[in-house]
Amino acid sequence: MKTNFEIIFEDENILIISKPSRIFTISNNPEEITLFSEIKKQIKSVLPVFSLDKNVTGIVFFVKNKDAHKFICEQFQKEKIERTYNVLVNGVLEQEHGEINKKLLIRKDSTVLSEKGINSVTKFKLIEQFKSYAFVQAVPLTTRPKQIRAHFFSIGNPLAIDEIYATSEPVLLSNLKRRYKGINKEKPLLTRIPLHLAKIKIILPGKKDFSTFETHLPKDMEITLKQLRKYNKKH
Repeated sequence: MKTNFEIIFEDENILIISKPSRIFTISNNPEEITLFSEIKKQIKSVLPVFSLDKNVTGIVFFVKNKDAHKFICEQFQKEKIERTYNVLVNGVLEQEHGEINKKLLIRKDSTVLSEKGINSVTKFKLIEQFKSYAFVQAVPLTTRPKQIRAHFFSIGNPLAIDEIYATSEPVLLSNLKRRYKGINKEKPLLTRIPLHLAKIKIILPGKKDFSTFETHLPKDMEITLKQLRKYNKKH
């Protein structure tokens, strides 16, 4: 199919797209332009499998028939699909790798820690540590709304930008670079939640073995990491 979005994989059953930021995967508002609404213009039978938030980037799945939808959804329900996210969090991680195992209570607009919640597990591995931020690989072993965001908040390392768990303030070069000039005309390095679904392992319809799909880090996160390496090194 023809699309303005990057297609990672397509066959007779499934369509895998690299979702950019600032667009919903799906929406209850029929007037909202979404990935789903754009794809449905070309594939009438298409169905979404799961959704990423508007400003989250990375891999999303669509299926082209009901049998494929059932096959993929069963893997999600049984938590057999492995998802690997790239995340930029605030602060210094106490551990270079580990597991966050904390119960989460799902509310309408947020997810919070609670003993009344559902068991939720996120594995993580430090990729790069900076003075003020950490670039991390996160693998959720359970599937809860806002799980990664809530879990990193719970250990004192909320995402660098997160209007629910931290701050909505952008990441600015002037906060990293001493004697920065041109503050009045400064363009932020990063203005959205730095959460990117980079890799997914899944069994495709008609197959027995896992397939792995990956997508590149979005430009705004790449630029931010480049400046952090230059001006925010941890000595």
